Amino acid sequence: MEPRQPAVTCKSCSRAWNSASMAEGLRLLGACPRCGGELEFHDVPEREGRTTREAQGGGADSLAPHLVLGIPRR
Repeated sequence: MEPRQPAVTCKSCSRAWNSASMAEGLRLLGACPRCGGELEFHDVPEREGRTTREAQGGGADSLAPHLVLGIPRR
């Protein structure tokens, strides 16, 4: 059995992350949280967790604020 390649690797410190959720968070962060180095993404789609509305062409900009933020607290 071959070892799986990690989802994200830091090019500077060689730290590796395996989950798709971490890869998405690191993509938003844009740099290694450990050393600030450049990240290399392996076979992870850029937007893996797209919602149905985004897949149909409308992003969060097309939603009313109360639908995005939810019911306000009192």
